[in-house]
Amino acid sequence: MTQPSGVNVKGAAAAPQTAWSPRASRAATVARTLEQRIVEERLAAGERLGTKTELREEFGVAIATVNEALRLLETQGLVEARPGPGGGVFVAAASARSRLNDLVLGFNLTDTPFYDSLAIRTTLEPLVCREAARYCQPRDAKALRRIVDEMSDAVDDRTAFLGHSAELHSRLAGICANVLLKGLYLTLLGYIEEGILEVESDELFDGPRDLAIHRELVEAIVAGDDQRLELAIDRHLTIAQRWAEAEIG
Repeated sequence: MTQPSGVNVKGAAAAPQTAWSPRASRAATVARTLEQRIVEERLAAGERLGTKTELREEFGVAIATVNEALRLLETQGLVEARPGPGGGVFVAAASARSRLNDLVLGFNLTDTPFYDSLAIRTTLEPLVCREAARYCQPRDAKALRRIVDEMSDAVDDRTAFLGHSAELHSRLAGICANVLLKGLYLTLLGYIEEGILEVESDELFDGPRDLAIHRELVEAIVAGDDQRLELAIDRHLTIAQRWAEAEIG
C-alpha cells in the first residue's frame, strides 16, 4: 500500500519534513491513510486495524498524533476504540456511525425530510469534487476508475448501480483534506442513498446516461482541469435535481 509523504513505515526511512503539505497535519494524513485502507480493502464492521501502539509504530509518529487521527476518524463514525485485553481500533459498526453522526449534527437525520438532506448534499457536492481534484493521487485515480467500471457492469441493475455510485461518492469524499466537509458529506450520503433506494419509480433511473456523467466527472477530477471539472459538476448535479423533483412531486 502506498504511504503518504512524511509518514514512516516499519523498516522505511522517514520522508523529509518538507514533504508534508502545509494544509495537512500529520494526524490528518494518518487519518486519511486509515480511511483509504477501510475503503480500498472493503473492511467490514468490527475488523481490527491494530492497537494505538501498533499504529504509532507503523506510521512512525507520536502517540498524540495517533490519538488525534483516531479522533478525526471517530468524528466521521469510521472507527471505534475498545479498551482492555483484546481491544484496539476497529472499523465502526453502521449503528455506531449512525449514533455518532446524530450526535455530531445535533439532530436525528431520520426525522429530516429527504429533500432537505438532498439539497444540502447538492450544495456540498461541488466543494467535494473540487477538493478531490486538488488532492487526487494516482492511487485515488485508479480506485475511482475501478468503481466506474463496476458501475458499467451494473448499468442495467438499479440497486447494484446505486450501490457502486454511493461507493464512488464516498471515495471522492475520502480524498478531501477538509475533515468537516468530509464528515458532513458522508453523513448525508448514507442517509440519501437509502432514501433513493426507497423511491419506487424506475423512470428516474437511466443507467447509461448516469454512467457517462460519472465517468466524465471522474476523468475531469483526475485531469485536474478546472473548466472541464466545472462542466462535469454541472452535469452531475442534474442527477440530484432529477431525484429532488421526484420527491417534491
